[in-house]
Amino acid sequence: MGPCEKLNSCLFFTGQMSNMPTVSDLMKESYCLGEKSRCARYMVTSAGLPVPSDLFPNDTERARKLISPG
Repeated sequence: MGPCEKLNSCLFFTGQMSNMPTVSDLMKESYCLGEKSRCARYMVTSAGLPVPSDLFPNDTERARKLISPG
């Protein structure tokens, strides 16, 4: 699977976590440039919902709650 098509517009990829570059780089490698379907942000946007700015790629539990509240 190739890079996420949302790279240029994703707040996480374009600067969030700038104070933690090592962690950020690992997440970007794993989710943004790797398996985008595992990314919480990708899950939410794919469901047609707005992505909270504070949603991290590894926060899939929160993403599932946003997608299927209740």
